[in-house]
Amino acid sequence: MTNDPTDTGGLGGRLGALGKKVRAHLPEIALPDLPSLGKEVALPVYVIHNSPDPEDYFFIFDFEQFVEQTRAGVFVRPKLDVWAGRDDFDRAAFARQFRQSFAREFEIARLQLAHQSENTGGWFSFLRGTFGDLKAGSLSGFAANVILLVATSAGQRLLGQVLPQRWLAGKSDAAKLEQSIHETQTKVDTALAGLEIRLHGDLQAHAFPGNPSGPRAPVDENAWPLPAYVAEHLGDGVSGSWW
Repeated sequence: MTNDPTDTGGLGGRLGALGKKVRAHLPEIALPDLPSLGKEVALPVYVIHNSPDPEDYFFIFDFEQFVEQTRAGVFVRPKLDVWAGRDDFDRAAFARQFRQSFAREFEIARLQLAHQSENTGGWFSFLRGTFGDLKAGSLSGFAANVILLVATSAGQRLLGQVLPQRWLAGKSDAAKLEQSIHETQTKVDTALAGLEIRLHGDLQAHAFPGNPSGPRAPVDENAWPLPAYVAEHLGDGVSGSWW
């Protein structure tokens, strides 16, 4: 999906044109430290299957608690809570799709909140004023990738380990910028591929329509019923978010 504007990987020849502007701003990046990431908020994600094909699914992200806290300027540590009806899909493809869909929905939320003149802060203002004047679609998902890496590392890494120190020293060039973005993206995909996925009975019934006696993996018997906004959008077929 090389044309996805939220995919921060293939910058190609555009990096040469952007390199000087990026390097001029890199020393200004303000990174949250570990204590400010101490507040954990749930970030539920629902994997909705469209058909009996295990690779045919989309995502619904629940940004509600995350948005509430980041509006107040808090750099929270999101805790991914992923639910699905089945887990026999390819995990590498899942990780890539998850990352790209999350980045796209995060950017939509950020733009809508800014349009509503919300006093957004925290993650929604991360890198604002640093990359904002570049207007480069290929960079728009970078903050989302950092969020996902923090979420999948259970808060044990400082962001200084997520963003290489050579960035902070202002010594990057276009090639190092591309390498840093690629390294972060690769770490996210690796972490997402190993993410715990819990099975929900309602999502399982949706994933196996008309086949109540088919082979099923055990579901979480303690799962709460699906939220109304998820149940109402099981047939949408495209990823979305709620906040």
